[in-house]
Amino acid sequence: MRITVFGSKELQATILALKTLDRETRKQIRTHTKAMVDTEWNKALAEQADTRLEHAVLVATGRVRVSDQNVQLTSATVGRTLRGGLNPKTSAAAVEFGADPAVTTYEATSSRGKRYTVRRNTRNQLKARRKTGYVVYPAAAQIIPRIASLWIQTTARTIFDMLERRT
Repeated sequence: MRITVFGSKELQATILALKTLDRETRKQIRTHTKAMVDTEWNKALAEQADTRLEHAVLVATGRVRVSDQNVQLTSATVGRTLRGGLNPKTSAAAVEFGADPAVTTYEATSSRGKRYTVRRNTRNQLKARRKTGYVVYPAAAQIIPRIASLWIQTTARTIFDMLERRT
């Protein structure tokens, strides 16, 4: 999900200001922006998540990257497998968007030698499929305007503080 700066004069001014500032000031802006956005992003993810699986795969792996031209929100990009063997990188789509039910049928033999048929729903722990997602996409839609505002305010405040120190 992306937003464009062409619809906002404030975002265009922020990016232009970041291009013209000195290196140390840009670094300060990135640091302050990352700290504030990281808190807001993780809070938004936690509000949207319902299950322990969603918290483990999507919320706990939420990260923010800030550059001079971009604020990138990610989730499930950490490659470390969870305790049960689930890898958030490869299984995040099923947790975020759900899955169609899959019934597996197989033959089993009891301890007395009697054969019987077993039917199992192998995707029972996942929610029903939803194109718009359950956690990350709704959280991003909710938080992106707030993050854009924070980025603009942080840039303006840092520039103001820098000018105030020089005079």
